[in-house]
Amino acid sequence: MREYIRFSKNKLAHELIGVVVDILDYALVTLFCIVLLCIYVFRFASVQGDSMLPTLENSDQLLVNALDRDPECGDIIIINTASAGHLDAETGETYLSEGLHKVIVKRVIATAGQKLDMDFSRGIVYLNDSPLDEPYINSVTTAPAVNAAFEYPIVIPEGFVFVMGDNRSVSMDSRYGDVGLVPLDEIEGHVIFRIKPDVKSLY
Repeated sequence: MREYIRFSKNKLAHELIGVVVDILDYALVTLFCIVLLCIYVFRFASVQGDSMLPTLENSDQLLVNALDRDPECGDIIIINTASAGHLDAETGETYLSEGLHKVIVKRVIATAGQKLDMDFSRGIVYLNDSPLDEPYINSVTTAPAVNAAFEYPIVIPEGFVFVMGDNRSVSMDSRYGDVGLVPLDEIEGHVIFRIKPDVKSLY
């Protein structure tokens, strides 16, 4: 036990005060660490809308790893859509346009270097020429009625990912010009768990 100012001549009271001070000391350090984790590592997010049904529902509460900004295919991520990535039809170069300026939650479908194609007539997504197994979707993949971002197939450029919602019929995602390819620096984090209405792993 640490040495403290003697608050009482009673040995038992002195030891009890020392224990209480120790507990408070550890509690404050623990609280400080938790605050740092919540600020810099873990964040909380709330789902708005139905674009991720059936995986996520409106008002679900999520725990997000804010340090993980290099996702893999299948990961669910939080995105700040300040800008949208596009491919120049002639040169194939990537350029940015104005985005939605909304924070959205989507699933990563393709990452840098991967070839992405879509058969909208059959609702099938192809990744590197193989049909993508998507047991999580709520509706088949359809073409945007307006403001389509790409003509397929495309190869995802370095520094970007292609995302879609699980409820494809209502999801505003990388198929649309307002979202397009998502720059890695606009990823706010990787969703780890749904914590409300109950704790559930999403993978």
